[in-house]
Amino acid sequence: MINTGIRNMKKQTGKWLFVLCICLYPFLSGCFKNIPLKNVVYKNDFERDSAHGFTFYNIYGRVDSTKITSYLNNNKVLGRFNSVLAQLKLDTLPEHNILKVEFDLYVHDKWDGNLIPAGSTLPDLWKMTINGMIVHLTTFSNGTQPQSFPNDYGTTVFNNPPLSNSWGTLPGVCANAGNNKGTTHYKIEYTTGHTGGLVLELSDVLQPFNSLCLKSWSIDNLSIIAAMYQ
Repeated sequence: MINTGIRNMKKQTGKWLFVLCICLYPFLSGCFKNIPLKNVVYKNDFERDSAHGFTFYNIYGRVDSTKITSYLNNNKVLGRFNSVLAQLKLDTLPEHNILKVEFDLYVHDKWDGNLIPAGSTLPDLWKMTINGMIVHLTTFSNGTQPQSFPNDYGTTVFNNPPLSNSWGTLPGVCANAGNNKGTTHYKIEYTTGHTGGLVLELSDVLQPFNSLCLKSWSIDNLSIIAAMYQ
């Protein structure tokens, strides 16, 4: 009797599950149809001393250097940079319509935020572009001056507190060597509609020019994902 009841319950449960699947099929199929096809097209933590795909320039032209250095417990980073443009060029990518770029940005030593020093018309600027389109043109502050980030620096100046949107502080490397809060860590993430090849450029305009010990920047854990939304 009990066994017969259990069998009947299983039959009824099976019927209800079948009906439920039929009812939900249009919604489930719609959801699965929109799951993107993702490809990691570039990934580099720079631990192998390779900056493959990158080219570096200063105001005089191309710089023949991989620019990989050790920072904090022998962790390898791409940098340090001052008055340099770092260009990553990926000509051939899988078919895609979405691109995601993410990396760690380390802002070293004495960045002065929105402060425009005497004799200059600009503050310390950091810039990121994708295929010529400006993603970030901003300022960072490791001192008392306000900064623009996470906003951009432009005709409207955002006076955000120093270290805004940072992931914390780390030791300085040169002018702030010995200062455990001499470097600021940021996570840069950007997703955009995109097709074709990629030219990623990271650069700076730091005051005074070519003052590597005074202020610099580096990156780590660069990941680029190309996705196709159906």
